[in-house]
Amino acid sequence: MSIGIWQIALVGLVLALLFGSRKLPALGAELGRGIRDLRGHLTQKQMASEEDAPFADPAPREAAGVRRGVR
Repeated sequence: MSIGIWQIALVGLVLALLFGSRKLPALGAELGRGIRDLRGHLTQKQMASEEDAPFADPAPREAAGVRRGVR
């Protein structure tokens, strides 16, 4: 089940009716800013965690006694 052009058009029409055409660009800009901030924070957090443990064991399951390929 995929999203078609008619579903996107319907959502756009509902948003235009709810918020008006003047507020839609501002809402889009705020949403874009929020997504960019979230990605930036996630990237910073990932980089910080990699700096904390640069020599982490790549196969912790094997250290715990779990063998790969055995079912």
